[in-house]
Amino acid sequence: MSPLSRAHTLDEAKAMLERDGLCIIEGVLDECGIERVRIALRDGIARDELHGVPLRGFPFDPDTRNLRVFDLIGKDPLFADLAEHPLAIAIVRHLIGEPFLLSNFSANITAPGSGAMIMHADQGYLPAPWPPYPMAVNVAWALDEFTEDNGATRFVPQSHRKDHGPTPSLEHEATVPIECPAGSVFVMDARVWHHTGPNRTADRTRVGLFAYYVRPFLRPQWNWYATMTPEKLERMSPLMREMLGYGTNVTSSLESLYLSRSKAGPRS
Repeated sequence: MSPLSRAHTLDEAKAMLERDGLCIIEGVLDECGIERVRIALRDGIARDELHGVPLRGFPFDPDTRNLRVFDLIGKDPLFADLAEHPLAIAIVRHLIGEPFLLSNFSANITAPGSGAMIMHADQGYLPAPWPPYPMAVNVAWALDEFTEDNGATRFVPQSHRKDHGPTPSLEHEATVPIECPAGSVFVMDARVWHHTGPNRTADRTRVGLFAYYVRPFLRPQWNWYATMTPEKLERMSPLMREMLGYGTNVTSSLESLYLSRSKAGPRS
């Protein structure tokens, strides 16, 4: 069976993740849903650009063509809906158990002519040897068709069975492009070796959203406490508050203290 077979049920997705470290589920978002998320992303990018938030030229990219957008949860409630989509949550619970944290939720937009990212594994910050189970999982949302030409993410099949991440001497192992239509979700075990592919097209971008979930003892990549407002937090579900590190109980001491201090303003 091809490592890029499609899962049609949750059980099939679990089996593919066990075998290959990756699964693809098509048709999770319809055209209307895709367009709503695209609009929310465009609005978020415009606000970041207005406020001078860096969007290009990060050390892990080979050039300044790709666009990376962070803090999607803080930009529009639609992104919270994606992060706690029942399918995504079911797979995350299967891979890393619960409770878990949302470490980051960002967009990666490849531009025509952009180069390939370096090979890496999403839990590469952990010392080797790794245990025989993942510490994290990445759930990616394809807002455009992912093709080999437009910079589809590329991965090394079954690399999740290794107990370490890639080294410079192994960065050129054979990779397979993760090709899928817009509206698809693909899930990667955090041990999988992968990278953003080069965009060889003349005029096509490729938009992917990446929700990165981790076991609760790992420090999140994004500091939600520094950017989340009380108003946004109050509108979120108990699950989302838990994923951001605020606990499941709205009246928990940590959250109550945060909300009361924020509303009271600075102390004299």
